[in-house]
Amino acid sequence: MQQIEWRSTAADAGTWLRARDVGIETLWTGGPARVSLEPGRAEVLGAGLRWSRFAWQAGDGERVPMRLDAHAELDPLRISPLLRRLQPDFGWGGDLTIAGHVDVQSAPTVKADIVIERKAGDLTVTDELGTQALGLTDLRFGLAAADGVWNFTQALAGTTVGVGAGAIVARTPRGATWPTAATPIEGVVELQVANLGTWGPWVPAGWRLGGALHLAASLSGRLGAPEYTGDLSGQALSVRNFLQGVAIGDGEMKIALQGERARIERFTAQAGGGSIALTGGASFGEAPSADVRLTANRFQVLGRVDRRIVASGAAQLRLDRASTSFDGAFTIDEGLVDFSLSDAPSLDDDVKVVRRPANAPAPAAEAAAAAPPPPAAVPSDGRKLALDLRVDMGEHLRIRGRGLDSGLRGELRITSPANRLAVNGTIYTVDGTYAAYGQKLTIDRGQLTFSGGVDNPRLDIEATRPNLDIRVGVAVTGTALIPRVRLFSEPELSEMDKLSWLVLGRASEGLGSADTALLQRAALALLAGERGGGTNPFTKAIGLDDVSVSMGDGGDVRQSIVSLGKQLSRRWYVGYARGLNATAGSWQLIYRIAQRFTLRAQSGGDNSLDLIWSWRWQ
Repeated sequence: MQQIEWRSTAADAGTWLRARDVGIETLWTGGPARVSLEPGRAEVLGAGLRWSRFAWQAGDGERVPMRLDAHAELDPLRISPLLRRLQPDFGWGGDLTIAGHVDVQSAPTVKADIVIERKAGDLTVTDELGTQALGLTDLRFGLAAADGVWNFTQALAGTTVGVGAGAIVARTPRGATWPTAATPIEGVVELQVANLGTWGPWVPAGWRLGGALHLAASLSGRLGAPEYTGDLSGQALSVRNFLQGVAIGDGEMKIALQGERARIERFTAQAGGGSIALTGGASFGEAPSADVRLTANRFQVLGRVDRRIVASGAAQLRLDRASTSFDGAFTIDEGLVDFSLSDAPSLDDDVKVVRRPANAPAPAAEAAAAAPPPPAAVPSDGRKLALDLRVDMGEHLRIRGRGLDSGLRGELRITSPANRLAVNGTIYTVDGTYAAYGQKLTIDRGQLTFSGGVDNPRLDIEATRPNLDIRVGVAVTGTALIPRVRLFSEPELSEMDKLSWLVLGRASEGLGSADTALLQRAALALLAGERGGGTNPFTKAIGLDDVSVSMGDGGDVRQSIVSLGKQLSRRWYVGYARGLNATAGSWQLIYRIAQRFTLRAQSGGDNSLDLIWSWRWQ
């Protein structure tokens, strides 16, 4: 054969097989099929493979077994180009080269000597933080077989990845050519990693690992169902993602391997002053399963400045080949969810970016038009999910955003009917305020009801402006995706009067041009959405709830009055007002005893203590 070449039609796939002047002898009739090669050389995936002999003969059932007699040498091969071809976005680099040899004879008995090992060099990984070397000093995979005894050996050592070694012995019965799944085995495996942080390039972007890991186990059982005896331990384990607010540290782990079972003797971690613990175990073999119990005690699940969740509770996780079940109950000890701060822009989950190599030609319009349609969604693997989780909001959970600032109480039940996530329950607001129409309203009634869908609860919210003689405010109904906002008052007033009482704190009769202009803040608030209007950032910065300008009577002259106020609690309010032409202002401390009874203390130009009773009639 003068030339053999096998490659992909893709521009950057490279050549899989290339050989020249190969002498081949074949026999397909008159007996078992046979193939033999004269000594030669070929390139396989870029690696040079030289053979001095190769002869293969097909078997004839159990009477005549298959025969193989081969000896080949693998020339030094650089690994990083192959890894870059398999994982072009991973950042592989370095000058690691491997070499090896293969020597196999199957008659009269099977003999094998196969070794692939590091020759020189090292591997590097480049990510967003820089380039990191693995520090490899040893890399070896070996297989030796003689007289029915098969020895598998593995060795890995590096200053970054740690140290790993293993040896497995399989003994085939008399007459068997190769090991099968029923072949008994025995051996040992050991792995030691001094710093898991060096494995950062192998975890998703943004996540960081830490701590030390050690595995020491002996193997027994069968090749198809091995059994392990030993232990897996870890110290100072940590998992962090600063972008998501995950900071778990001080982890300790000890797992006992007992044949076909693994038992968790200790598994604890700390986060935010709380702790989490795992107990239980798993079984391997032909029917693998796991049963693990999780217990959390004031464990900080999230610790971002705008998303903080500290929870306590317990749950049970059960796994087998066909199903996954997770049931438990948790209470949120404290938390803050602030969705007024928008996340950084990101692509949707269904967007995949495929980067074209720099030397590849731009795709033609005809090729784009002839491109096949996108594949259909991947069907479910049929695994059954049984989820039954109860979440109590506790007494210290607060939510902010889109004008809402309130505590949350209540309980939700999360289930998975037909493998779909469902949420049921009711959440109530406590001591809440709602910023609307340029005012900070008090939430008298707030209720979010979930009935299956997780992202579209029903809303029933009433928020009123405090410290008024009448009850006027905003009602929000509908759903989270399609809310309906309207003004209401008791007694019923016209829409103009409702807006005037809400924005100015008085009826619309006798409004001047300056007072009418103040009503424009309502329109600004409607347009501003969750930004809260033009004055909202300023009032937030100085810690006030109300900043307004109105027209007042100063004897025979009307003057502009600037008012500042802070709602200290549901019933207490402190305010300061000063005319632009006045030399001094006045302070007010208001305590609302009931809807129609108010106690007001005033100091400044006039000092007074008033008990005000309001009586309105139609």
